[in-house]
Amino acid sequence: MMLHAIKEKIHGFLNKGEERSVLVKKNIGASFLIKGMTILISLILIPLTINYVNPERNGIWLTLYSMVFWLILFDVGLGAGVKNKLTEAKAAGDVVLARQYISTAYATMLIICSSVFILFYFTSLYVDWSKIMNIPQTYKDEVDKLIWITIASFCFTYILNLLKTIVAADQRPAVGSFVDMLGQLLILVGVFILSKTVPPSLISLGLVSGFSPVVVLSVASLLLFNTRYKDWKPGFKYVNFNLVGNVMKLGIKFFIVYCAALIVTQTLPFLIQRLTNPIEVTNYNTAFRLFAMALNAMYIVTVPFWTSFTDAYAKNDFIWMKKSAIHLRKIFIYFLVFQLIILFLSPLIFHLWVNYWVRDTLHISFFMSTAVCVYVSALCWTNINIYPLNGIGKVKLQVYCSVAEMLALIPLALWLGKLWGAPGIVLAPVITFIPRMIWAPVQLNKLVNQTDKGIWNK
Repeated sequence: MMLHAIKEKIHGFLNKGEERSVLVKKNIGASFLIKGMTILISLILIPLTINYVNPERNGIWLTLYSMVFWLILFDVGLGAGVKNKLTEAKAAGDVVLARQYISTAYATMLIICSSVFILFYFTSLYVDWSKIMNIPQTYKDEVDKLIWITIASFCFTYILNLLKTIVAADQRPAVGSFVDMLGQLLILVGVFILSKTVPPSLISLGLVSGFSPVVVLSVASLLLFNTRYKDWKPGFKYVNFNLVGNVMKLGIKFFIVYCAALIVTQTLPFLIQRLTNPIEVTNYNTAFRLFAMALNAMYIVTVPFWTSFTDAYAKNDFIWMKKSAIHLRKIFIYFLVFQLIILFLSPLIFHLWVNYWVRDTLHISFFMSTAVCVYVSALCWTNINIYPLNGIGKVKLQVYCSVAEMLALIPLALWLGKLWGAPGIVLAPVITFIPRMIWAPVQLNKLVNQTDKGIWNK
């Protein structure tokens, strides 16, 4: 009887309210279950990977991947622009336009990735990656091969990831989360098999970690474009490069914003390795994975609101937007409390989670844990205000702020790194985020209350 009552209450909660709110709640609920599995897989994968290749090799892999991840900038905001435009086309019921946006996006991404691969080929003839990454010469041969594997897998993943943009525009981001979870599961199985059958190898790790998501995304694309998204299936005759200019009016703004975001997220491992050593990169990544549980949870909550705000703003539903903004900020308080509890328990968690299973014990200082906790909390607060603004498309103020952050971050990180070591580097983006953490909620309030004027409405 009790289980039945609980089931009825959950069902009532998920199906209560407007259609847009019901869809958001269902996606959040499904995403929590799926992301919970993804986090569990990630927590198992970290000690398994470190144990397989050792902390130093693991740090090299993380640093290399963070460098290659910068190639995401080559889409110059195309993915985010397509998501907003596709949502608008769906709201208007224009199936042909939606199909044109999707087909054009795939064609454009294919051209971009082919160009990137060719450019990298000629560049690599004159670049010593081991020297740039401050990697011991004993790993040079592995790194030279690994970078090609990473580039190739990244290009394939980059194109296929458009599927997640499409399901997000359909206000079903839980589907994208499920695809990510399957990719991580395949990596876990692959690394486990490697640990039992293959000697420690960065090349083997790169192949499994890089191409497992490619396999999952390929299968998912075939299934979805022949079932639910059959009417949106990309085709050569629907490619219309004239639409690129329309998308890029908004996309170029997202490009600048993403530059700042990538400098924050992907430069930290590189700077930590340059100023310290690969083991400190592993320490940072391990601490980040722990505290990022809250970031992942906030991501699950906020992502559905991106396209929901796009839909609501197109229909002038300001009442719904105002209520949603208030709910998001209340949720942040709960996540902040959760972070503080995790910080207090972090020494015990690291011992039980990693050091108990790994041959080479990691020494993650409480200072590093505190720095990562503050950093992740700042990201959570920023995202709950920025994602709705991105959905509405009012990002000009964010562009200006992003440029300032890009200019300030690296010098500040270098100074704090020399002063406090790796934890100082982690705290640098928090300082650059302070203005954004203040103005973003102010702008969102003005937009939902229809009091936005001047820069607040651009």
